[in-house]
Amino acid sequence: MTSALLVGMLSGCTTAPTAAAVTDSLGAVPIPTAPAVDPVPTATIGKPQVLAMGAPTLVVLDASTRGTATATGPDQTITQPGTSTLVGGVAISTAATITLTVTSASGSIALSTADLVCRDETGDVIPLTAVGPASATAQAGGTAHLVVSGTFASGAAQVTWQPSGHPIALWDFNIELD
Repeated sequence: MTSALLVGMLSGCTTAPTAAAVTDSLGAVPIPTAPAVDPVPTATIGKPQVLAMGAPTLVVLDASTRGTATATGPDQTITQPGTSTLVGGVAISTAATITLTVTSASGSIALSTADLVCRDETGDVIPLTAVGPASATAQAGGTAHLVVSGTFASGAAQVTWQPSGHPIALWDFNIELD
């Protein structure tokens, strides 16, 4: 009985149309292809970008200075004794590092610890200190790294790169200590 029902159902089916038949009936319809990589947003003075930590952005500082910037981290050091604040055996804050990497396509791009501002989810400033040199410069075609550390509480935070006091990119991140 089941096979008879199946044969009856399938006898009403026809073969699928070919691509040529669909094109003949609808006309040629261009189908865009996806880009090879995700587009990278462009940040300029006056039009900063808000990004997830680790996302790159093209930066245009002026007509002759441009490159790519990426902030990564925070690299938490909670597993190391003495680097976290404990209350009742539970960590409520941790030391962590953030790395700003800039590659210059043209012009020289200067990085300075003073150009980074970090805030927690309540808007309070999280002081950052340099780990290694407090400044670096990416010459045209080169890359520079700036590593900073801070003490972060559990929750959301952001780090803003503001060369010469002008915000250009803000990276968003979370600290999880549970």
